[in-house]
Amino acid sequence: MQKLLLLFLFFSLFSCSEPESDTEPFESGQEDVVTDRSGREYPFLDPNVISYCGPAWGRKFCRFLYKYDETIWADAENYYSEFSDIKFSNFLYNDHFISFLNLDSIASYCEGWKLGETTYDGKKWNIKIKKDQEDVLWFAYDYYGSGEEIEYTITYKYEVIDGLLHFSSTEDQTFIFHPSERNYLKDSVDTGEIIVLEGCMFF
Repeated sequence: MQKLLLLFLFFSLFSCSEPESDTEPFESGQEDVVTDRSGREYPFLDPNVISYCGPAWGRKFCRFLYKYDETIWADAENYYSEFSDIKFSNFLYNDHFISFLNLDSIASYCEGWKLGETTYDGKKWNIKIKKDQEDVLWFAYDYYGSGEEIEYTITYKYEVIDGLLHFSSTEDQTFIFHPSERNYLKDSVDTGEIIVLEGCMFF
């Protein structure tokens, strides 16, 4: 009788558990063992830490940023939006990992973001990488504003599929970027003014 009861409990637990879905829009992406981009394991590192990618860790843990270092993408359909041109960087020269560029005939601007806590012009935010794979990069943007409490959090996802950069966010924004062949040299940009903001990685 005890054996039957144990079997019943076992099958009940098994039937109630569902496999984890890979289709969740913004999952954590945590690993059992921390590995670098070459597959080497680091059992002494805590796998519950969201990501070891960043300036303090060098570049070996940055899969996406290593592969797409110095690449620039443009969204021709939304050329005048704040997402018109994007550049990724693998911390080679500074600690900023992404730049947003707007090229316009009147005024063009460039702004860079870095990991961790940043305060600029009295506003504070914190950026943490949530998932870093060869073709997928997700990061969370915690915005504090001028206070000490988080006002809002947005998660950004960049994924390269068939040579195109797909962007989505937890605010239901979606864009598709193409590899850019535009000349980004300051002297070559046809603009009345270039506004270089914090962390910009202009050429």
